[in-house]
Amino acid sequence: MTRTRQIALTLALALLVPILAACGAGQTQTSPTTAPAAGGDAAATAPAAGGDTTTGGDMAAGGTCMGIEVEEGATLRFQAAGNPTEQQLYVEGAQRFQEACPGVTMTFEPLNDYQTQMRAAFSAGTAPDVFLLDGELMGAFAPNGLLLPLDDAMASAGVSADQYFAPTIELFQQDGMTYGLPKDFNPLVVFVNTELAEQAGVDPAGIQTWDDWKEAAAAMTTGEGPGRTYGLCLNSDILRSGAFVFQTGNQFIEGTDAVFNNEDGVRAIEFWKSFKDEGTGALFGDLGRGWCGEAFASRATAMAVEGGWIVPFLADPANGATDLAYTAIPLPVPEGGEQASWLFTNAFAANAQTQYPNAAAAAVLFLAGEENQQALISSGLAQPTIRSLADDPYYSDNPVAQTLVEAGEYGRLADTVLGGPVKKGDVIATLNEAQERIFLDAQTVQEAMDQAATEVEEILAR
Repeated sequence: MTRTRQIALTLALALLVPILAACGAGQTQTSPTTAPAAGGDAAATAPAAGGDTTTGGDMAAGGTCMGIEVEEGATLRFQAAGNPTEQQLYVEGAQRFQEACPGVTMTFEPLNDYQTQMRAAFSAGTAPDVFLLDGELMGAFAPNGLLLPLDDAMASAGVSADQYFAPTIELFQQDGMTYGLPKDFNPLVVFVNTELAEQAGVDPAGIQTWDDWKEAAAAMTTGEGPGRTYGLCLNSDILRSGAFVFQTGNQFIEGTDAVFNNEDGVRAIEFWKSFKDEGTGALFGDLGRGWCGEAFASRATAMAVEGGWIVPFLADPANGATDLAYTAIPLPVPEGGEQASWLFTNAFAANAQTQYPNAAAAAVLFLAGEENQQALISSGLAQPTIRSLADDPYYSDNPVAQTLVEAGEYGRLADTVLGGPVKKGDVIATLNEAQERIFLDAQTVQEAMDQAATEVEEILAR
């Protein structure tokens, strides 16, 4: 197959496979089945660059890649899931890797049922060499020796864990070993319609405290009936409201005890619900929208708590918001509180049983490394996990992105604070059921959180 046909096939596959976003809009991610077969026209192979490069050198007989001596004739299968735009970024990353390390062949295979396919592939012994790793699979794979430790390769390449935002890499470390390198992240921030803010006499930069936020939401709530514009779009998901619990200094879980029903934890959820009670906020479902990004794009709300995934959504002409002027601000904090936000991240990892462990480790280091992450900054889909890249000139020219990337210093990961990657799903489901009861006024916040605390402690005790 010619280089031109390879590239065309790669692009076609990337555009034909709609999958969940790697960093998620707070949605539950899918899990693993049989990986697509490698080879032939069923997979997309990044074209080999050939020749010497500063990083890769002449790799015809093995050689050095990312400071690592790689195996001669190494051929790697690389699998990841994501929406069409993300798939294209993976394709481009694989191409960049081969240009840097031309002696290693990288074959990219898109997945469409990530969790199911990955689990089944590892069970059947057909898992890829390099792949996308989320927190849940980290919790399932690392304890069973399925992931390749990366620490020796990191030392050879001069890469240290502290180059990454701490929460994003700690998720992929266990018992002193590193099994994945975070590829990017998204936090929660507040997106503000600047036109509606100006009309209401609100300065977004002045929204710093919970009280400021409530006043701004009230000022930007206008109209009546179906044409009413609410100040804030609400989401009855703990992966929204939970950020405010941390802002009070309260935790969710301490050891095997659920503590989110403490006084400050309850106060945080009461604050979030107060927008609905006071008529200045509405759940996106009550507005007839599928998520808060849609409500914000349609001007049904003046503000929304979302992550960077909303940026390409608003830029898509199909969503009718290309003329919407907006900015982003950090989540407001209570008086005397601390800044906090949820972070969403995934990593790249390697199969412990790969035939080419050195080449696979080099690929992980490259894909999650500075060169590849820097190339993805302008995509706007997510922020780099390498701390030094927060100083990239792109951010000084893009204040929305700057607000997003700065959250890497203070964000929290649900995987590490809600019972661990394995139990996180059950804990989140329990807390979301409590949120539903709260927003339906079926229980008070205290009653719902007390019930959830009992149920979560039962989950932790299993």
